[in-house]
Amino acid sequence: MTAIELATFRAKPDHGDAMAAGLRAAIGVIAEADGCLGATAMRCIERADEFILRVEWTAVEKHFDFRDSADFPRYRSHFGEHLEELVGFAHYNEL
Repeated sequence: MTAIELATFRAKPDHGDAMAAGLRAAIGVIAEADGCLGATAMRCIERADEFILRVEWTAVEKHFDFRDSADFPRYRSHFGEHLEELVGFAHYNEL
């Protein structure tokens, strides 16, 4: 059963556009990960400093494998300097 990862990020003040660009680049890295079926990032309309990353994995374990891989720091390097806070993070299954 696939697992949907949802992560909500808040950018540092005045870093919203850079965060958006960084997340777009980071998606290219995560999309190459073993078990990744696709990834998208969204920017909140009402709170322009808030973003959601949605990643579909073949299994939740594949996400944890990615987090332990050498590619995770490369993924994070695209937006880490613009990140104020990881607001929330969880895995879901479709009903």
